[in-house]
Formats: sequence, C-alpha cells, structure tokens
Amino acid sequence: MKMTELQTARTLLRPFSTNYAEEAFTWFGDPEVMKFTPSGPDESVDATLERIRHYLEHQAQYGFAKWIILERGSGKPIGDAGPMYCSEYRRFELGYRLSPNYWNKGLATEVASAWVQHGVQVLGLNDLMAFTHPDNLASVRVLEKVGFRFSHQAFLMGMPSKIYALPDSKF
Repeated sequence: MKMTELQTARTLLRPFSTNYAEEAFTWFGDPEVMKFTPSGPDESVDATLERIRHYLEHQAQYGFAKWIILERGSGKPIGDAGPMYCSEYRRFELGYRLSPNYWNKGLATEVASAWVQHGVQVLGLNDLMAFTHPDNLASVRVLEKVGFRFSHQAFLMGMPSKIYALPDSKF
C-alpha cells in the first residue's frame, strides 16, 4: 500500500508536486531558513524545482521522501519534512524545515514526531538518523523531544554536524 498522506493535529504532509515550486521557494530561497543547510538557500524557483524533482525521484525509488507540509485548516504550504537516503551513512536521515512565520509553535516537533513514528512503525526505519549544525539549537531541541539521542560530531555534507540516532540504533 502506497502512503500518500501523513496527518498531525495541525498539518497534512503529502508528497511534493512540481506545482508547489513557487510557494516552496519562499522557504527554500530564504537565507534564514536555509542558514544551517549544507547547500544554502536556493537561488531561484528553478533551483527549487530541481530540488522537488530530486524529492520525486527519491519518492519513486523508496516510497517516501521530503514531503510538503500543509497547514491543516488553510492547505497553505508552510514547509517540508521527511526521511531521505544519506549515502555517507547508508541510512535514512530525517529533515524538516518551516517558513519563519511557523517557527516556535511546536510544528517542527509535531511533524518530526509523526515521521519518526511512521518511519519506525510502518516503514521499518529503525536506524533512522538526523543531523544538524551545532549552532542550530532549535533543531537540537526538536530532535531530542522526538526521541533522538546525540551520537557524535562529524563533518557531514560539507558541514560541521551533530549526528543523532534513535535510542536502539548504533552507528
């Protein structure tokens, strides 16, 4: 059974479509949102379109990827989240991003928690990992709240990173 939606109390998560490129560029192109992302902000809507195409290829290969986060009431795109294959560690890595207007409202925790639960219970991703820049304290808090534990520091995707794993997972 192919999953096409995850729901939380305040959001709907669905596979991306290229139709979302303009809206998604509002966060993928935002230097503040992308400050701790190895690739930095997208320079154009075309770059965001390429990013979405990459997500769609991942979706086709694995059945999941980073999905668009929609505000539940309005259906407005507000961010992206989901697991992607991390070749450096040969495991799936959970990531999430939100538009600044949606920061500090518990939404990243809500969405990350839904992916962890679904990833482990339904997809069998028991070795799910996450990483963040050491200075991204908000992301560190989210990871710890949803059950990740600090594993080690490393240089990942060209960036100093704190690597996190679920409690039963070993690196």
